[in-house]
Amino acid sequence: MKSLLSLTLMGSILFSATLPAISQEPVSVSRSNIRSYIGLTYRTLPKGFKDNGGWVVKGGRYRADFVQRGNTRMIWFTKALPWNRGGAVPVQVVDVMELPTFPRSQELHFAFCTFNGQDDREIFAIAEATDEDIRTNIRRAWRANTKTEKIESTSPKGVACKQI
Repeated sequence: MKSLLSLTLMGSILFSATLPAISQEPVSVSRSNIRSYIGLTYRTLPKGFKDNGGWVVKGGRYRADFVQRGNTRMIWFTKALPWNRGGAVPVQVVDVMELPTFPRSQELHFAFCTFNGQDDREIFAIAEATDEDIRTNIRRAWRANTKTEKIESTSPKGVACKQI
């Protein structure tokens, strides 16, 4: 995995700026089952789920977490709930997306993407893995929209991501 970056969101959480391609068998969790996680409130992930990092989307209230259950890799778009000292900050899942499979020649980028030249932490994208500092050959892009609380597919036009 690429270099790790430490960020702070109401405590220290470990994040990674890129996620490598996956080469696993087709997922076994159905799309409707994945949607059932919306509304889930938790302080720590439920048993059977693996935390693969994530990033603060906007202003400390929203984040996107890479969650895995078996071979199913997902992004859980979450928002922080009121916290009364002690223990982990409670969050609620507001939207879920299954990560698509992509070839090893591509990587998932997040937290350090721009849209039309402006930093935009809501954007995450799959880009061709190159030696360039800025990845501009974007194959697919999404927005973790804090206004609608939805993960939305968006055009890759105008999206660029820093290689961290």
